Formats: sequence, structure tokens, C-alpha cells
Amino acid sequence: MKIKISIVLTLLSLSVVLVQAAQPAVPTVAVYDFKGDAGAASYGNNVTTLVTADLATETNLVLVERTQLMKALNEQAFDISGLVSSDAAAKIGQITGAKVLVTGEVMKTGDNHLIIVADIIGTETGRLFADKVEGAADNLSELTSDLSRKITQTINDHTTNLVAASQESGAERLDRIIKSINGTNRPSVSVDIHFFDRNGNIHQTTTAESELGTILLKAGFTVVDANSDRKPDFEITGTESSSGLRQGRLYSWTDEMELKVQERRTGNIIAIEHEVGSASDDAWVAAVAAAQVNAVNAAAEKILPLLAK
Repeated sequence: MKIKISIVLTLLSLSVVLVQAAQPAVPTVAVYDFKGDAGAASYGNNVTTLVTADLATETNLVLVERTQLMKALNEQAFDISGLVSSDAAAKIGQITGAKVLVTGEVMKTGDNHLIIVADIIGTETGRLFADKVEGAADNLSELTSDLSRKITQTINDHTTNLVAASQESGAERLDRIIKSINGTNRPSVSVDIHFFDRNGNIHQTTTAESELGTILLKAGFTVVDANSDRKPDFEITGTESSSGLRQGRLYSWTDEMELKVQERRTGNIIAIEHEVGSASDDAWVAAVAAAQVNAVNAAAEKILPLLAK
């Protein structure tokens, strides 16, 4: 679905309100690698691919695209060997916005017998559930389809255990961010963020700039227009990209933001932040807005304390 940038930028001006109303109706799920044991090393990638394809057809799940997942993890130089721990799952959730992580192991017993175990992990709660299938390796597609159905049922049955209840409104989160700033320094700051559309074209994204600028102002910082004669103490520059898809009645959207914070006088870079915001809603405008606000808030939560030192 091609986004009309001008429409999006206009409607996103209501993003703070929308994000409070647009809580995800279903969990966002990411499928990480299935590891194969010594006898089933060649099956791991196939199981990962087949389970991802099966779960992508489920209209009551919002799936993080595999390419998007790996891109985000590679950019953060994230890598693990062996099975995924709860701590690693939490980190993957922070990087990708996924609330539930599906991973697992493939074991071969006998010449043509496979056992596939899927771990379903709540990235926020750390809760772990498992599903298992076994059968002939020749019937791998049938095995993974059966496993995917079990995974979907487990997620639906245990959503409240896998996903932490969201009780914090946008206003409450902003208040918490401001209260978390320990330093007393409030330098002047300029914000310059550009948006890449699906065709690779770059646009000025006034919405993200306004959102971050509003947070800075409410926290007591002076916000300087990037084109004004007055020079800021710090410059926040960056790029933003957005992507999404429709699954059934829901739109799943992800907003990625890469920001650099640099002291203008010395040229010192004090932070480089990569943030991912994700959301789902039955209206795509609301999903886009919520994803963007989540990304901006996540960036502000890390950047503001650094500026205040």
C-alpha cells in the first residue's frame, strides 16, 4: 500500500491522542531462528521459513516481517548462539517492537524422524510456553503447519501472560520521561529529521520533528529552528522510515528512526540512537501515528537525560 505523504503528515498531527486510543488488539509476533541439532542442522532454516509463512496467514496475529526483523537485529549487531533466553528475547523485543517471540529447536531421531519444539516467549513478561510436533522428515510442511496452528492457539490462549498490560497513557509516559531527567542542564536544541518513503525518496518529516520538539519544550529545553539565525547548543538530526501491511481487519505498522545527537560547537557526537516503534489498528492512519509516536518517545527517553547532564 503506497502512502501519500502529505495526507499522513497532516493526520499524524493528532498522533499523541491516537496512540492513547490505538492500543494493539492483537500481539505483535516475531519468528527468530529455529536451531537444528547435529543431525538436523539442515532443517533449521526450512522450519523457520515455513513457520514464518504459516503465521503470516493468521489474521489474528501481527507478524514482524522476517527481512525487517533481521535488518533491525543486524543494525544492532545482535547475535546469539544456541537457544534464546528470556533476556535475549527481551532485547529482541526492544529492538523490533515484538511482544511475542517464537523460536525453537529441531531434533532428528532415527533416519527420518523429526521432533520440532517451539518456544513462545513474552518479550515483556519473560513467560515461556512450548509446543511440540514430531513425525517423518518427509512431511516437513505438514509438521510445520501443525506446529504453527498450535503456536497460534497458545498465543491466543495466553496473551495476557505473554504481553504485559499497558496501563501507561501517552501523557503518563511523557511525565515519566521528564521526571527521569536527573541533570539540571537545559541546552538549546534543534531537530532535523527526514523521512524515506517506500520509493526511497526523502521528505522533511515535520510531524516527528514537532513531536520530539514538543517533548523537549515540556522538559524545559529551548528548541531552535534549524533554519533560524540562532545556533543551538546541540543538533538532533536523523532519518525515519515507515512500513506496514494489512492482515485481515488490522494494519500492522513499524516506524524506524535513526537519530544522531551532536554538540554543535565541538562536533562531539553524544549519542546515536536507533529506535523502532510498532503498532496495529483497524485504521491505518492510527497505526502509522501510534508507531511513530512510540519511536519518538523511545528516542526521547534515552536522549533527554544525556542532554541534561
